[in-house]
Amino acid sequence: MKILSLLVAVLFAAGSFVVFADDAVKKDEVEIKGKVGCAHCQYHKADSCAVGFKTEDGKVYLMEKADKKLMDARFKGGEYKVTGKVTEKDGKMYVAASKVEEVK
Repeated sequence: MKILSLLVAVLFAAGSFVVFADDAVKKDEVEIKGKVGCAHCQYHKADSCAVGFKTEDGKVYLMEKADKKLMDARFKGGEYKVTGKVTEKDGKMYVAASKVEEVK
């Protein structure tokens, strides 16, 4: 019985850490609104064609692992809201999106 109680306590504690870790990841995410376009042709921020977002304050974010819908949208333009984690590498800002919505 003592072993069963100990096992239940350990499993409960481990589950709590998983929930807290998930909350910490979501806190690192930001929401970016901007115009979608080609990071290379329009915004001149990438070495080859890629999805980029330009915000109202002029910042350009490059999209990591963009889906086909966004790859096509970069030539049509439009406003999008992106939620994800932002990182900086070699002076460029990247966003790994967890959610993308077209703003209408």
